Amino acid sequence: MKERHPRSLNRFIYLFLFQFCSTLLPRSIQRFFSVVIGDLFYLLMGKTSVHVKKNLEGISRGKWSEEKIKGLTRRTFQNYGQYLLDYMVMHRLHPSNQATWIEAEEGSLYMMEALQAGKGAICITPHLGNWEVGGLLFAFKGGKLNVLTLDERDRDTKSFREEMRRRYGINNLYIDPKDDSPVAILDVVKALRRNEIVAMLGDRVESQKTMTFEFFGRKTPFPIGVAILAMATEAPVLPVFVVMEKT
Repeated sequence: MKERHPRSLNRFIYLFLFQFCSTLLPRSIQRFFSVVIGDLFYLLMGKTSVHVKKNLEGISRGKWSEEKIKGLTRRTFQNYGQYLLDYMVMHRLHPSNQATWIEAEEGSLYMMEALQAGKGAICITPHLGNWEVGGLLFAFKGGKLNVLTLDERDRDTKSFREEMRRRYGINNLYIDPKDDSPVAILDVVKALRRNEIVAMLGDRVESQKTMTFEFFGRKTPFPIGVAILAMATEAPVLPVFVVMEKT
């Protein structure tokens, strides 16, 4: 049986099932639903679950049992289901009800200080937590935010994501990781020169511009595009994390 690519599942989940449940179900039941969907991902995406399991084994470095690693792998997919569900209800998040959604917001002062130099700022985050929420919180403060992103193969998913961000004044900057020419990042440089924020994921290797470091006992390539961009523009780099408290 040929495995479906995770992106091929997005259209159905984003636009139908998750939208239905995020609109009609109370929050307490939504959590149960996200666990069920996470388990479904876990079962259908066999190759991906194997990769996740191998990563957790590398982190464990022999200290965790096979049963614990299997449980953490499954929990990873359940958390991803929660992320998808939260993504569908972000339109309900507003400055007036922010306190009911966000447990704590720390470090925003550093962002404002960085912009005082007039060279913009680069926000870098890993595939951890709900980075879309972080973008909304900054937009609520009146900041101009540009999100560096890869093109989405599914047109409906792309349209939904663009509309969600556009609603709060967040701009998408699409890049081709295979294009190493200076022209490819021209819009990014322009945004920084306008003293705006450029946000991007920093743990995805999509080009040859990498450096290898030891990470959890393994030689691991990390992208260095952020460092090159920061040195070229003199824009400060700020690490940003949006994590969910235990529910």
